Amino acid sequence: MTRLRVPGGEMAWWEEGTGTPVVLVHGTPSSSQEWRAVARRLTPSYRVLAPEHLGFGQSDRPGDWRMYTLPWHVENLRSWLEQLRLGRFHLVVHDFGGPIALPLALAAPEQVLSLTVIQSWLWDLKAPNIDNALMRWLYLSGNFSARMMVKLSWGRRVKLTRELHRSFLSQFPDRASRMGTWGFARSAVHEGPWLDAQGQSLGRLADLPTLLVWGKADALVKPQHLLRWKQELPRAKVLEFDDVGHFPQLEAPEELGTALLEHLASVASKGQPGKASSPESTLPG
Repeated sequence: MTRLRVPGGEMAWWEEGTGTPVVLVHGTPSSSQEWRAVARRLTPSYRVLAPEHLGFGQSDRPGDWRMYTLPWHVENLRSWLEQLRLGRFHLVVHDFGGPIALPLALAAPEQVLSLTVIQSWLWDLKAPNIDNALMRWLYLSGNFSARMMVKLSWGRRVKLTRELHRSFLSQFPDRASRMGTWGFARSAVHEGPWLDAQGQSLGRLADLPTLLVWGKADALVKPQHLLRWKQELPRAKVLEFDDVGHFPQLEAPEELGTALLEHLASVASKGQPGKASSPESTLPG
């Protein structure tokens, strides 16, 4: 893992392969490790980079959960991208990776070669208000996100084994390590207007080659959100899994890896530039 200082602390990421960059942006409650199986299909042909949001993985985990707003995460990822100077890249987002990375794509769509959206959104989820003392205790003291939300959102194709579930739990071993998961939970409650404001510009991405990937057995981010994506990006290709839940990259990695590889290859075959643009390229604020 490599680390780089961004406004909120030090952000970690791993990268493998060479070629056109592919940026994989994770959600909660997880880390960049969720992409490992899918990345194995990509690294022979692409430079794959998987950052870890502050509060997750090996990135810094600031101790005040009130810091963990979506705009804060966006600015940290913006800083990471600008410092790496990737030029044009393929973008893949999952879960809260969408609300964090997609505002950057909207600000500079010309830098994004293609987009893949997996169980994500850029609008108000209308989540129930869980911002209370009991839920804060469950998230911070009981590891509620990894302990319960993973179970609730898992599909039927593969079993959530004890070992696999432990891989989620072990990423958040104590109260201090769980600020990021609670921050995301609060953002779903309080930052709906900000999400809606961002989502009003989704039409700017309509011309991007886009793949929508959806596990229809996800009990939390339900198929109605896929319908919204189809309306927002009507030219997008769609890959649906009836028996997969919230984590297609873990529940159906071979199928997802194959589909993603085909998607990226189709962009190159249609004449999209495969070379990174000038390293001076930056994402506007």
